[in-house]
Amino acid sequence: MISGDRGPSHAALDWPTRLKIIKGIARGTGHLHHQLASSGLPHGNLKSSNVLLGPDNEPLVAEYGFMQLLNTSNALQVLFAYKTPEAAQYGMISPKCDVYCLGILILEILTGKFPSQYVHNGKGGTDVVEWVISAISERREVELFDPEIASWTNSINEMQKLLRIGSACTETNPELRLDMREATRRIEEIKVEENHDERAIEVLP
Repeated sequence: MISGDRGPSHAALDWPTRLKIIKGIARGTGHLHHQLASSGLPHGNLKSSNVLLGPDNEPLVAEYGFMQLLNTSNALQVLFAYKTPEAAQYGMISPKCDVYCLGILILEILTGKFPSQYVHNGKGGTDVVEWVISAISERREVELFDPEIASWTNSINEMQKLLRIGSACTETNPELRLDMREATRRIEEIKVEENHDERAIEVLP
């Protein structure tokens, strides 16, 4: 729905719906991290294609726990967590890899752009991490939001907060990256402000 043909399904992803989806993903992944705290990588393959939408756009997190079934060489090819900076460069795997994947998901949902981080051959997509870092440093975050949600002008500040959370989740250095508990806590604080149509209304005599 997020990277499709911009038809009716995409239009249904307004700001309240996207925030609901992000909060559901964070809660679900946070639950896995609590229940599978002893695991080095509780989910391992968190990405938009593994988030299914149920009735009323309730997000369902799928494809978790595969790491225990794969050897390292297969995991490198199959699991998105192995494409995080520390995993790709040093082979370091930890729950912080899931946090990075959550951050990519947040940036994807807010911008509507297909992340280059998902692409296997390094060609195609948008490097949402660098794009957002640049926009934040230049104070032009508003330009990044998908047009479908940018019209929610009263919630722009909340969108910017969420964008910064997504950026904090994708810190290259895992030591500086949020942990899942803190990421979930911050996401839960984001609100939907009532949107008002600010167009002038012509009053006829």
